[in-house]
Amino acid sequence: MHAPRVGESAVSLTSTTLPVVLALAAAAVFALLASGRPRVRRPWAATGARAAGLLVLNVLVVALVGAELNDHFDFYVSWSDLAGAQAATTVTHHGATARSAASTRLPSGLRPATSLPALPSPGERVQHYTVTGARSGVRGQVDVLLPAGYSTATATSYPVLEALHGYPGTTDSWLTGMGVEGALDRAVADHSIKDAVVVLPQINLPYAVDSECVDGPAGTPQVETWLAHDVPQFVVDHFRVRTDRSSWAVAGYSEGGWCAAMLGLRHPAVFGGDIVFSGSFTPEFSRGYRPFGSRVPGRYQLAAVVRRDPPPLAMWVQASKKDGYAYPPTAAFLKSVRAPLSVTTDLLKTGGHREQLWAGELPTALSWLGRSVPGFSP
Repeated sequence: MHAPRVGESAVSLTSTTLPVVLALAAAAVFALLASGRPRVRRPWAATGARAAGLLVLNVLVVALVGAELNDHFDFYVSWSDLAGAQAATTVTHHGATARSAASTRLPSGLRPATSLPALPSPGERVQHYTVTGARSGVRGQVDVLLPAGYSTATATSYPVLEALHGYPGTTDSWLTGMGVEGALDRAVADHSIKDAVVVLPQINLPYAVDSECVDGPAGTPQVETWLAHDVPQFVVDHFRVRTDRSSWAVAGYSEGGWCAAMLGLRHPAVFGGDIVFSGSFTPEFSRGYRPFGSRVPGRYQLAAVVRRDPPPLAMWVQASKKDGYAYPPTAAFLKSVRAPLSVTTDLLKTGGHREQLWAGELPTALSWLGRSVPGFSP
């Protein structure tokens, strides 16, 4: 059983407590009616009391059946989601507050740089690199979107957003389909978020392999290590960025959404913020690459990870109820959420699994990041 959500009753809609409470209440009302209670002398009053009792009993039974069906089919993830059943978008909160989760201090594994090399393309906002990870041994492409007017000559240090594409996808997917440059510039101009360095690493390694960003057995790509350690350290060694976790966030969509969720939950010392667009919470390997065979290791079953040891991480999770890939695992994952983890959900009544939808939700996600993760606050 998980802890109550912030702003909701002690008995959450998806907790195991709710059906028990409803069943006990129904049993108590039935017992009262069967024993002839309440005993009222006036016949008309007795009839009214009995009718009221039967009505309450029926409501409790219907509510019990509804709670069991909701638990099985995940129609609604919380009371606030149920209350907004007719709304196009429902926002819910689970666990701790986002700011408290992102502000928790953890020892960072990032080493501050003593000096910075020159940019390969001075004056351009997008820089292109090929990087070999010192810890992972992985070699892949890393593109970096710089803030307008970025200069190594100034003392300004920026927060970092590591943005992960889906499958199939490339490092420029966030620049083209997602339109991250324009969305971020507009959010900065609106004072919704502080300007940031956006890192766009290759995640499917070797190229075109659906890696799911995992560290496979010996002899397979160590993509998790590449994304959680090598890429962040490369960024610190080459750009004026901050190293505290409250100034780092990871984001992704589809396969990249799973990767973002996994990286944030498994590496909270690096990432204080986490943005998931239509992601899963367990890896979904394609037929061409199954590094673990038919059994996925427990460390990649994120609902179980959170149930056992939730990290202090601020997450923003988007899913559409029409999205068969993302919504069922999202609803199941939310049942395990408790403090110090914080999850804000952006649940769409309609939509699907497509880049145009995620691009439209990106301004909302950036605004949340600016409000919730201190290093991104303007």
